[in-house]
This record gives sequence, structure tokens and C-alpha cells, in this order.
Amino acid sequence: MWCVKLFTFALILQGCVTDSNSKYGTNYGSGQSANTGNHHGSSHTTAHGTTYGSYHGSYHNSNQDYDDEPAYIPNFVTIGQKYSIAVGTTVVLPCKLNLTYFNDEFPLAWKKDDIVISAGTMKAILNSRITLIPSEKVEGTDKVVDSYNLEIRDVKIKDTGNYICQLGTQKRREIVHNLVVLVPPTIIDVIPGKTLEAHKGEKVQLECRSSGHPTPTVTWTRQNNIMPNGLTFNKEGLLVIPSADKSIVGLYRCTADNKVGQPAYREINVNVIYPPEIEVERKVIHTGVGFEVQLVCMIYASPEASILWFHETEQLATTERHTQKNHGSRYVLNIRNLTFYDLGNYTCQAANKLGKERRSMILTGTPAVSVFDSPTLGNGKDVYNISWATVSFSIIQEYRLFYRLQYTTRTTEDEKDELQNPYQHHSRPKSAHYVRQQHRSRSDHWENVVMVERGHDRNNPSNHHGGHHHFVSGELNPRHHMSFTLRNLTPASNYEAKVQARNEFGWNEVSAAFHFSTRAEDVDVELSAQPAISKNADHNASRASHATPFFTFFAIVFYFVSILIDNLL
Repeated sequence: MWCVKLFTFALILQGCVTDSNSKYGTNYGSGQSANTGNHHGSSHTTAHGTTYGSYHGSYHNSNQDYDDEPAYIPNFVTIGQKYSIAVGTTVVLPCKLNLTYFNDEFPLAWKKDDIVISAGTMKAILNSRITLIPSEKVEGTDKVVDSYNLEIRDVKIKDTGNYICQLGTQKRREIVHNLVVLVPPTIIDVIPGKTLEAHKGEKVQLECRSSGHPTPTVTWTRQNNIMPNGLTFNKEGLLVIPSADKSIVGLYRCTADNKVGQPAYREINVNVIYPPEIEVERKVIHTGVGFEVQLVCMIYASPEASILWFHETEQLATTERHTQKNHGSRYVLNIRNLTFYDLGNYTCQAANKLGKERRSMILTGTPAVSVFDSPTLGNGKDVYNISWATVSFSIIQEYRLFYRLQYTTRTTEDEKDELQNPYQHHSRPKSAHYVRQQHRSRSDHWENVVMVERGHDRNNPSNHHGGHHHFVSGELNPRHHMSFTLRNLTPASNYEAKVQARNEFGWNEVSAAFHFSTRAEDVDVELSAQPAISKNADHNASRASHATPFFTFFAIVFYFVSILIDNLL
């Protein structure tokens, strides 16, 4: 009876297996049996001939959790990346899986941060700029693999964030793309506006506000000039000038740049209002009767100042001989055919609503200050030829030369005696070598030489000075040159000299001190080269050297014979 029962159970079990195979309709490939045994290295192919991959291990029924079998679960082919995209462009974020037979069992989902964008082929948000793009179709069919890229058109700043492509498995499987939207720089505002007017001494602040991603670098520059702080630019959104003056006036530019698109810039014009400021080009102007001269004042003022010229206390008007003109801040008074009465004090005056300023200068016919041009080291031990140049628009009538000894490097007589007798003044002897020591002059006495400008007279030896002046095109050349030979100076000494010149208008100012030196007594003399000796000279010298002993012996014999003869006589 138990045999019948066992056979019946076997039939029921075979029917169940047959029903299961017919339900799934699976083609296991040629030469493979449909049993519950193990399958190794088999290639799974669909009816359309597409291979989805191979697997190893035991086959299970459809209720098995595929998460426990990696061979059934698709893997991501793409990896998460960072995308830096300029605003307004289009980006495609990829999400691709490898192909397995069970791809349909695991749907994909796209999310932005925590917001679901799509699940499978269905979009969860209403945004026409975002589109799902199938990544691949099964070859030879219209079947689309469940793998979708995410396209975002006309990218906006709000699209910045993390985009997650997630596989529908119990264990979380996903890739993350980071989207950074790059925004070109924009200058939001420049404070205080297009124009700034400040009073002298006020604190000035220029602020530049910008936007963009990444955050732009803001640079302040000044048109055609350096920045007031000495730099060519200032990398700060806020530019602060502690104290306003005329040097900060100009057009300032704020530039914002983050390397995305073109830099943005905005300009602001800065003006400073202040009372007039005057600088004279020359405080003393040397000229002469009959010449033309220009007096120059540099005048700075904002608002613009009115200008007046005065000679002594008399206001000057524009005449045939007196003309006024200006170029920018340079104001010029031009005087033609100068007369003796035109000499004197001149003043330029500038005034605006904030104040008034005056500056004076002197127009004189006296010579300009003389300048020495001779070398600082003379050629002799006790003489020195000193020379100088003077500018005078009339003939120089006389010069006055001052000079004095400053110090000497000669050895005094007392020191010479001490060196010759080292034990005279000291218990310990000194080394008897030649010592030089500087000795300052104990007198402030200046030697004074007065001379008249005239040509050097070669026939008069006592005339050791000479001067000359030139006439060019009938006009006097204002440059005069003079020289004088100083004699009986102390050797190896340093001297100081000054000079004055006088013409028909008077003496000029004393020149700056000039220092010169005389040479020492013990000037080293360079030895001449050894002269060459000819071969004949060598031969004659050799013959002479051989003949010298014979003549010496003969002279000795002759000397003794002469003595003997004297004794006999």
C-alpha cells in the first residue's frame, strides 16, 4: 500500500514542476535540462538574441530577493561628477546601467537634493526645462533600457545642487552629480553714484557692490593715473581716501571679475573743491635790458580761479609789451623789450569763492649765482687753476674770489724732529716711518682776490686771470667763463673757495662752497722702462771686462816703478 502512495506523490510533484516551467516560459539554451540542479557558465539570451550576461549559482523561484544575488542587479556604468555650467546653457547629467536580464525589476529615480524629479519614466515635477532622455535602446527592438539621463535646459541659479540617480533596491544604490551654476559678474551699485564732490580735507569713500558665482574680485583703478595710496589698483570693494586734496581728482573705475564671461565695470568721477594753491616756477629770474622774459605761476583751484598780475603794487593790464596766457594750470606773464623800470618784484594772485592766494618772484638784472667747473685735484703742488661760469645778461664788471686753507696732510717740522729723535719726548721708542696726519687750519681768514673781466693778456706775465664773453647775432651771450691761477699754496692740502660777480645792476649772491686739493710734495715718479742692450754693446762690454785685469796690473807696475825712480833721484 505504501508503494502506491509513493508513486502518487511523485506524479503530483512532477506536475508542479512542469506547471512552473510553463508559467515562466524560460528558454535555458540548447542542451540544458529544465531541472532544479545547478547551472554554471550559461549565457541567458532573450527571444530577440540579446545577451544580458551570465551568472553562477543555484536558480531560485521569482519570490527570491534579488538583492542577495549581485549577478541579477544592474550596476551603474557612469560615476558621479561635478559640473560647472554657465547660467543659460544646457547640461545633461548621465545615469547609465549595465544590461542584465532583470533591469526591468529595478526602476530608476532622479532627485534634486530631497525633491523627487522622476520615478522610472514618469516625471514628478512640472518643469518644462527638465527632460528624461533614454540612455540606450535594446538592439533590434523598440525596448528601452530602464536607464535615463537628465537634461536641464536654460540653466538657472536655482538649479544649483546635488542631483541623485537612485536604483530601486532595498539596499541603497545611487550616484550623485553636483551641479554648480556659474554666473558672470554684475555690479549692483556704486556708492555714492556717478559723481562725487568733496571738500579739501574730507574723508572720501567709494563703495562697489557686485554679484556673481563664484564671488567676483572687485578692483578699483584710476584712469590715466596711479591710486592716491601709491598703488595702481585697490583690491577692495570699499576704497577709502583719508583726506581729500587735488591729487585725488579723476575718474575712478570699479571692475568685478570672476573669470566667467566678461568683467563688469562702473565709473565714478571724483572732484575736490579747494581754494587756490600757487607754485612759482622760479623765485628769482635773471635777465637784462632789452631782452624778453617769462614769469610763470602754477595755479591749482576748484572751482576755477580768477588771476591777476602785479608789478610791485601796480596791477598789470594786457599791453603790447605785457601779455598774459595760460595752458591748463600754467599761467604766464610775458614781458618783451625789457627796460630798467621793469625790474623788481612781481606777484600773481588767484581767487575763487573758497579763498585767495598770492605768490611773488623777483625779476633782476644781477648775475646768476656762479658755478665752479674746475677739477677738484690740481696739477701742481703749490698752484691751482680755478675756474667758474656765470650767467649775466650784461657785461660783468668784476669778480671777487674768496679762498682759504681747510686742512693739510703735510708732516710738521715738530713731527719730523720727533721721528729723527724717537727717544726725545717718549720713554718708549717710535718706529721711524713717514707719518701723514691731517692738520686743520686754525684760522677762518679768507684770502680775497678781485679781478676785472677781460681777455687774457699773454704779453703780461703778471696777469694770471682771463675772461671772455661772446656776441651771437649781435646779442650778448649770457654765459661768462672765468679762470684764475692761485699761487704759493700749501702742498697736499685741501682748500675751500667761493666767488661773486658784479655787473651794472650789482653783486650776485655768493656761490656755494667749492673744495679743491693740491698735490703732495712726495709725488711718486714712475720709473722708465729698462732700455734694451744691443749685441754689439754686449760684445764690447765683454771685451772690456777681459781687458780690465791687464790694464790694472800694468797700472800697478807703473806706479811702483815711478816711486822707485823718485827715491833713486
